[in-house]
Amino acid sequence: MKTLSRNCLSLLLVLMAPLPLRSQPSNGDWNKVPLTALKVGVAEADITPAVGIPLAGYVGRTGGSTDIHDPLKVVAVVFDDGRSKAAILSFDSIQLLQADGDDLLRAITKVTNIPATHIVFNASHTHAAPWLSTDASYRQTVISRVVQAVQVAVDRRKPVSLGYGEGAIDFNINRRAINAEGKSVIGLNPSGPNDKRVKILRIDADDSIEPLALVKNAACHANVFRDANKQISADFPGLAKSFVERAFNGRTTAMYLQGCAGDLRANLPPLSTGWRNGSEADMTWAAWSLGAEAVQVSVALRVSEQLQRRSRDLKIFAAADTLHLAADPEKLKNPSALRRDRIEKGKIIFPIRTLAIGEFLFISLPGEPVIEYGLGIEQDLASLGKKVFVLGYGAGDVGYIPVKRMMPEGGYETEGPYWAESEAAIRAGVKNLVSKMFSQK
Repeated sequence: MKTLSRNCLSLLLVLMAPLPLRSQPSNGDWNKVPLTALKVGVAEADITPAVGIPLAGYVGRTGGSTDIHDPLKVVAVVFDDGRSKAAILSFDSIQLLQADGDDLLRAITKVTNIPATHIVFNASHTHAAPWLSTDASYRQTVISRVVQAVQVAVDRRKPVSLGYGEGAIDFNINRRAINAEGKSVIGLNPSGPNDKRVKILRIDADDSIEPLALVKNAACHANVFRDANKQISADFPGLAKSFVERAFNGRTTAMYLQGCAGDLRANLPPLSTGWRNGSEADMTWAAWSLGAEAVQVSVALRVSEQLQRRSRDLKIFAAADTLHLAADPEKLKNPSALRRDRIEKGKIIFPIRTLAIGEFLFISLPGEPVIEYGLGIEQDLASLGKKVFVLGYGAGDVGYIPVKRMMPEGGYETEGPYWAESEAAIRAGVKNLVSKMFSQK
């Protein structure tokens, strides 16, 4: 309850505080934002489909969507250090397939000349949005609007300063309960692996209280609205975005980056009849908890003592690779285990990306990695002294990605083509790619 009380206090402070002025007196150079040579541009686009399109995330949900609860967005943040450009894009979408990512990369690179290896995609994994491939016209509209958003972000580049902080959320929980036989069953497991942190990257372009952009990174399945829902929605990431932007008077663009949420969900205890569809109150709890914590951390990053700690050296490095992971030969005999993963000659096709902006290091994994990948990869890279963001849900034909420890427990996260050796291969592949990236001149 301590975290909940803290978030409630944050919310009250946000709602009760007087609106800050757009431009505040600097009170001397010590309170000025230390702008750097790095330039950043930010833009967003609406990618809400027409009502009637089927929603993804639940095989048993039939029929099309019936209404729009809240809009779906794509947010583009473009970085330019004077040598090269890079971009991070967040999508209110269930997931991007490899073909989606490839087509988006080609279209963005053609218009903006940002190298394909310097572009990171991240889907929020909302279960109230469609697969892009559901409708060809919708897919093309999304690609077109994404390219336009990136170009607008390129055109808006300006010198910035970056601040980093961490807060905590209270609504995510591990969903792999372990029964008396030591096997995994679907349930809430408060003692299971989890990451309560929300990582905040504040991007300032002037001395105002409101940041240019605020990037939030946490890990939790975006399915507060479950299979009973037929309204289009960005789920809690979208409503948290709106909360942050309202708190900063509409002068800030908020971005949510989904972490390794394969085995994490919102802590909504089931009813006697089974899992319940989240209510508006549940959604508000999750979204406003995240939003309030993000605002609180962000405002603290603007005080003069924090400004003095900000890095001035913000060079861009980036790399991409495709791992070819040996698939479990026994699971290859079961077609149902291969619904979402692309297999070629007994190998899982597993694309990974790394992007560094000075001291900030982004790792992009495809599909649905469980939270121990986020924690483990961050530990693997600790010696670099970077602020590490380990993201899931990058573009790729990949399903759930379990760790070695889970294999004897079973559970549907382990039903895909991975086996005990996969975890070590993935973590080694990431570490090697990071090393290769930083060896570039």
